[in-house]
Amino acid sequence: MDYNSLPNFYAALDAKYNVTNNELNSATYTNVDCNFVYSAKYARHRWFNYKEGFSPILVEKIFNEYKLNKSSVVCDPFCGAGTTVAVAKAKGMKSIGFEVNPFAAFITKVKTENYSKDNMEEFEKLLQELSTIEIAINIELPENEYLRRIFESEMLLAQLNIRKYINELPESKPKELLFFAWICTLEECALYRKAGNGLKIKRRPPTYDKGCAFKFAMECISKKAASMIEDFSLEDNGPIPQVYVESVTTMKKNVAKNTVDLVLFSPPYANCFDYTKIYYLELWFAGFVNSTSDQKNIRMKSLRSHCHATWPERYTSFNLPELNDQIIPLLRQQKLWTNKIPDMLNGYFADMEEALRQIYDSLKSGGHCAIVVSNSAYAGIVIPTDVFLAMIAEKIGFKVQEIAVERLIITSSQQYKKTERVRKYLRESIVKLEK
Repeated sequence: MDYNSLPNFYAALDAKYNVTNNELNSATYTNVDCNFVYSAKYARHRWFNYKEGFSPILVEKIFNEYKLNKSSVVCDPFCGAGTTVAVAKAKGMKSIGFEVNPFAAFITKVKTENYSKDNMEEFEKLLQELSTIEIAINIELPENEYLRRIFESEMLLAQLNIRKYINELPESKPKELLFFAWICTLEECALYRKAGNGLKIKRRPPTYDKGCAFKFAMECISKKAASMIEDFSLEDNGPIPQVYVESVTTMKKNVAKNTVDLVLFSPPYANCFDYTKIYYLELWFAGFVNSTSDQKNIRMKSLRSHCHATWPERYTSFNLPELNDQIIPLLRQQKLWTNKIPDMLNGYFADMEEALRQIYDSLKSGGHCAIVVSNSAYAGIVIPTDVFLAMIAEKIGFKVQEIAVERLIITSSQQYKKTERVRKYLRESIVKLEK
């Protein structure tokens, strides 16, 4: 296949499946179903802006589509900040989640815990006590030089004192709430922000008078805590999800066969984003990782969706002719920013095939799987991830119900120009499968 054959190649793939809204007449760049930003309107979901997640609107829509009820069991094998399991809990359903990022798993844990009135009152008390601590100037600085640069010097001192106070509290739900409220404000107080595949220096860093860094940090924490307290309700007492800080590939040992009604998830996209870099600040500063080896361990557990780790050989029998015989050879002819991309793509789909095999085994007969996923592009070549996952699922034994296009996506300006002839295939879709 050559570059000029791509439009016909993509069109043939779409024609093979029930790809709805292929002309993208109603899909937009800001479809509410897929954008986590709309979670800001929902209690608990708004506690942390997890940009890679989807909104509870989409989860509820899919739950309704498959007529789930309180007896249903839901699983999200890439649960991130826990939108799927949080909605399941609110509806009284049993749910299971898997997440390799310990920080994201902690977000899920806090968002889906049951709290009492006493818990919230103690949370407020701890918050008040935190606001009165004395700032020690001789506190030990992080060994990690990068962490020392993420905050202005006075703010770094304030944050280290806050962390020390919280870490020395006895374990309790109120302590977890305070720890969570603090973590949620780290980026707001930092000189860096999340951007693309990591952290970048802010054009507009936080401003405060000299000697007022701690006051600024406490204002941020208090504001976050206020939203959490406002969202408290004794009615949020559904079944607490079982969340494993593990890879989806451990499903077979943690979830019994034929027990799940719906698997709903959004995997990391094949776009070279390394989430240990994106959430570097929270992972390191909050102590979820304490060494480069800890960070590496998370990467090694993760899906092969980026080029920042060297994984051992795994799932070597994987082969998808449309990928391995057509897209990858064409990619190898292009000038790429790293020659690891073709192997990364092969690894990504090999990992997803293993994930789908274990998902298939966990589902009841007639159960469903819905995958929210985005296509990506390299050197002007679109990777039709939605269709490739449908093809892999079909090979495993799934029935492909449809590929529902939710919205167009925007790549970098360079890729946007290169993909002009095939731009309509740059999209985010829901791949709907049935066992």
